[in-house]
Amino acid sequence: MLPAVQVVSGGVYFGIIKTTSPIRIEGDFKGIIFCTNKVIIDKKASVNGDILCHDIVIGGTIEGNVICKNKCFLNEDAIVNGIVRTSKFENGENSSVTGPVYVNKENANIDVDEYYELFNKKETLEKIKAEYFSLPQKLILIT
Repeated sequence: MLPAVQVVSGGVYFGIIKTTSPIRIEGDFKGIIFCTNKVIIDKKASVNGDILCHDIVIGGTIEGNVICKNKCFLNEDAIVNGIVRTSKFENGENSSVTGPVYVNKENANIDVDEYYELFNKKETLEKIKAEYFSLPQKLILIT
């Protein structure tokens, strides 16, 4: 199954993605991802920002926090520089998380839409825009 949202390699994308469709990140993304489905971060991909999702498979690098309702899986050599909060956790060889990992069945009650409302403030959008707007990259805002 192909993802409905795909960030391809060959550029830096930034913004806020909110979707109920699966997401595949193949390039560099800076911002926040809200997904009530599965997120896949490819081996050569990087995300600088927080991810809130139902399921996630991490192959590349995340500089931010991962909040996952169901299962968080780190492939071989994957890196998360931040906090991981999930209901189920599995990691491959040589993968690492620099922050704490909270695995608790109560995390299955996380409401991604509620977090979206907290993050989707004008100040947050202005900060993201000010930080990245002057750079040659592509903006993604999907709802």
